[in-house]
Amino acid sequence: MAGLARIGAISVILMLVALLAVLTTAAWPSIQAYGTSFLFSSDWRPNELNVPMKDGDGHVIIEDGEVVMETIPPSFGALPVIYGTAVSSVLALVFAVPLSFGTALFLVRLCPKKLIGSVSFLIEFLAAIPSIAFGMWGLFVLSPLLQNYIEPGLRSALSWIPGVNGWLFEETVKRGSKVVTSEVPLTGSDLFTGGLVLAIMILPIITAISRDVLRNVPRAQIEGTLALGATWWQSSWEMLRYSRSALFGAVMLGLARASGETMAITMVIGNNNQIKPSLFAPAQTMSSLLANEFAEASTEIHRSSLCEVALILLLMSLIFNVVARWLVVGKGARTSAAA
Repeated sequence: MAGLARIGAISVILMLVALLAVLTTAAWPSIQAYGTSFLFSSDWRPNELNVPMKDGDGHVIIEDGEVVMETIPPSFGALPVIYGTAVSSVLALVFAVPLSFGTALFLVRLCPKKLIGSVSFLIEFLAAIPSIAFGMWGLFVLSPLLQNYIEPGLRSALSWIPGVNGWLFEETVKRGSKVVTSEVPLTGSDLFTGGLVLAIMILPIITAISRDVLRNVPRAQIEGTLALGATWWQSSWEMLRYSRSALFGAVMLGLARASGETMAITMVIGNNNQIKPSLFAPAQTMSSLLANEFAEASTEIHRSSLCEVALILLLMSLIFNVVARWLVVGKGARTSAAA
């Protein structure tokens, strides 16, 4: 039995190493072609472009009465999808973390014992719902609701604040040689919608871990704050402070879940490979890019670039999970009160 247990543990590690090796090998042509510029370039163009050739002064070159054309090879850069992944995941945390911590406090300190089991089951049941179901709900229910009511209402309520209108509800567009400012079309398929859907999906994992963490706060710690005259809220705040490392680990696990979500975010984020500051503009994440393009990639460099995106996503998720596990069950969780 001990030998089988060791084999099982080693097999898991070998599978992770094999996955990293396969993705690195598949992504190597892209790594060689673009290097670190792949992380900072916004150009994602799978096809060649034929454009007029220009001289040093910017004039189109004409020979024998015909415009000389040049071929621009495909180019790939992951910055837009890294941006979309980061912003949608942070938005999900902004929506989910306060709700998760509040729910965990309710289950630990306020909820009647007869209801704890039922409420916990309903919250954790959200984790069992397939992501495609969340995506369909977001596409057919949440997106129209946001497009027709909530997003126009937010524009009416916030547009008077200096700077907010230009940030959230306006965009600069180049038309010919002119740069004009226009309103961001409120489609309901954007970063804001994606963040809301991801928030609902990561709420169960953050809530479950936070509940277990708060349950393990020593009773003497709570009674000590009450004995010193703390109110219920002050006592609860001390519980959160005492468990801050482990709670941060729970948040990191939620972040890893949000950054790797595929089908749900693909259906509601708009899938536009761009970087715009507005939360109501369509965007694209690393997962949605892979879902949309991998099956249609026809060239080696295109497939290799997609594999590099997958490698970046895997490394991000691995880092998030390692940090979270160390904070939840490692040294940081055991010594959080020492600081």
